[in-house]
Amino acid sequence: LWEARNERVSVYSRGMKQRLGLCRVLLHDPELILLDEPYAGLDASGAELLDDELAGLSGRRTVVVSSHLPERIEHLATLRLSL
Repeated sequence: LWEARNERVSVYSRGMKQRLGLCRVLLHDPELILLDEPYAGLDASGAELLDDELAGLSGRRTVVVSSHLPERIEHLATLRLSL
């Protein structure tokens, strides 16, 4: 996002908006993080960055994730719910 820092958010792609939202969520280092489809709109590098961030939060924060891609995050799960 650094290259687009002077652009209006309205011109950001979906993936850029997703990255910005994740940055805003993580900015204040919350104890509880709720993520709904965090991989939606991310390209491969963005998804890999999210994988790394979630792995870094594992065991330090409570993270609740709703995803159609459970295989990306199930190795981090301490509890898994399926409907």
